[in-house]
Amino acid sequence: MTLPRLIIYEDSEHTDTIFETFELSDHSITIGSDPDNHLILKTPEIDSSHASLELRNNEWILQDLGSPHGTMVNGETIEGPHSLYHDDLIELGYIKMRFQDPERSVTKEFPRSAPQEQDEHENEHTHRHEHKGGVVHISGRIWFATVATATIAVIFIIIFLLIFAQVLGVIDLGRLVPP
Repeated sequence: MTLPRLIIYEDSEHTDTIFETFELSDHSITIGSDPDNHLILKTPEIDSSHASLELRNNEWILQDLGSPHGTMVNGETIEGPHSLYHDDLIELGYIKMRFQDPERSVTKEFPRSAPQEQDEHENEHTHRHEHKGGVVHISGRIWFATVATATIAVIFIIIFLLIFAQVLGVIDLGRLVPP
């Protein structure tokens, strides 16, 4: 059985120079310039935690982690989790990688929403960011910031309600604090 792998290379005019072959032996891979990553790419356009690659339900999922230079698959910037197929071209800044997984070499299926009227001036980029089932996927750092903000808001609401209950005489906050 051949493990899925990333082939990191330089694309020149008529030849591809392979720098490294990285086998995906773990189910979760982090990619970035920081030494704590599984795949370390030391170039200025790679963020310290640039992207992640995770095996979910027999499917390799690539996700940008909020890097300033973004992550592209087959020439399109990805936003949120993105399924990879055999021979997909991944670009992290100027680094190019070819995802190879012979078990995923089947024809790609592109889920479509209900047919829509299209203006004759629409181009191929119009539907680039469609999301399955109308759910918008948020990238890692933005998701974390959203959850952190919501958590802080809930804490402030609880504190406000406790103070309000104290003022109304419903509870005694002094009894809630241990001696």
